[in-house]
Amino acid sequence: MADAELINDVGILKGQVAALSSVASKLDVIMDRVVDQHDRHMAKVYTDMESRRLETEGDIREIHDRIDMVLEKVQTTEKSILEKIEGLRDCITEHNKEEKKQLDQLLQYKWMIAGGIIVLSWLISHVKPDTLGLFK
Repeated sequence: MADAELINDVGILKGQVAALSSVASKLDVIMDRVVDQHDRHMAKVYTDMESRRLETEGDIREIHDRIDMVLEKVQTTEKSILEKIEGLRDCITEHNKEEKKQLDQLLQYKWMIAGGIIVLSWLISHVKPDTLGLFK
């Protein structure tokens, strides 16, 4: 009986080894599929990352181009404003010169009139009216 049990046990063990071998081969197939799926997934992730990187670089270039364009417009506007300020400064300087000239003329007339009044006052106070023959 020991031989029969041993043969029986060996038969059972062979069946179990065959079942385990079948399970192991199925696990190998499943693992190969999982690895392939993982590789495809990782390739897709890297492809997506690369496309996002390229998109981000394009966005950055576009932003830099817009910044450069705005900077150029600001510089052009600044130059235009400075030219207009210079023109206004020249105009104001010319206007101030004209006003100074007119004010100097008014002051000259004022002093001439004041001098004339002083001379007339002196003449009236020192010259006798009957000498002139104006008041008879």
